[in-house]
Amino acid sequence: MLRLLLFLATLSFLVAQPARADDDHGYVVGSCKPRLTRFTSISAAVSSVPSGSTIFVCPGTYPEQVAISQPLKLVGITSANQDDAIVKVPSGGLSPNATSIFGEGIAAQILVQTPGPVEIVNLSVDGTGSDNGCAGGVWVAGIFYAIGSSGEVNRARASQQMNSGCSAGIWAENDGITNQSIEINDSSVHDVGNTGIFVAQNGSTPTLYARVHGNTVSIPNGLVGIGMAGVSGTVSGNIVTNALFGIADVGPQISLNSNVVSLTAVGIVLEGGGQVFANRISTVGVGVLFYADGGSLQGNRIVGSSQAAVEFACSAASARGNVIRDAPVGLDQEASLFDPFNSFDNTGVISTGGCPASPPPPAPVQGAAVGPGGGTESLWQWRTPGSPSGAAH
Repeated sequence: MLRLLLFLATLSFLVAQPARADDDHGYVVGSCKPRLTRFTSISAAVSSVPSGSTIFVCPGTYPEQVAISQPLKLVGITSANQDDAIVKVPSGGLSPNATSIFGEGIAAQILVQTPGPVEIVNLSVDGTGSDNGCAGGVWVAGIFYAIGSSGEVNRARASQQMNSGCSAGIWAENDGITNQSIEINDSSVHDVGNTGIFVAQNGSTPTLYARVHGNTVSIPNGLVGIGMAGVSGTVSGNIVTNALFGIADVGPQISLNSNVVSLTAVGIVLEGGGQVFANRISTVGVGVLFYADGGSLQGNRIVGSSQAAVEFACSAASARGNVIRDAPVGLDQEASLFDPFNSFDNTGVISTGGCPASPPPPAPVQGAAVGPGGGTESLWQWRTPGSPSGAAH
């Protein structure tokens, strides 16, 4: 009898409960959730719902440029055994809808321009048809968080933003005035013409905190897999392959840790400092390259460098506790005294040293990584999102 009473009480409780929140609340683009308020386009939904709403996007293709100017959550969902909500280029192509902190026009497929937060989850952004030959110096971005915006990108995909090398898959930036934050997690970026993930700000004091974690980036025709410029935060747990530069950090406030980088001309590039630890770098031209003084390498595993495991280029930096294997040169042009607290196996020359009092500019990186002046130069001298007028690579 007691069991029967407990069963009846439980049943009564369950019957009295409302339906799940995603059945009775929120909004939907498409027809896969007929109980919710429906919109036929993502743009119509983001401009019509109340601030802070959740918008579900049914599987399908949506040829539009989306501009988000209020806090909300945009979620691609599964329905009828499908799970791919794709934002595609409209039939007339992309139009410029923003300007970056570096002055170039931006044609963003999804534009975020609000203090937010704005969360983008499980959406695909396909840039096929966006290539306008970099006409007018306008850059294409799959997802673009403009100045003063904040939020998260989770389990998203950006691909095919080519545009003759003027493009980025996921791009977030800020000015040097208001504090903002951005997270880019567990997303996929591939086949992008210039930079896979780019996070940057202007101003000398970091006002943009970034967490870039667990992403997979592969851009065989691109320049930088993950680029960070002037911001603070962490880049961790990412897999980066098939780029000229795997991960590039311009500034001292970033921690690069536990990433896997392979099949690049240069695995990790530091220009201005930063901490690099517990990364696995393999099958590259140069494992870690210093463009300037500052920075430390600790506990990294660098295997299979065809030129040098660590290229100091006479920069003042440190390397301790790293495992270096299968390289013609372990530590090249090390400015400081040799640090024995690294492990070397099958390495032709452990340390070259011999830096003059006035060191030369960084040594050339062979092959495709040779810079526009014939040698390796500052990243700002390349055509990157942060240097839009630089020479093409």
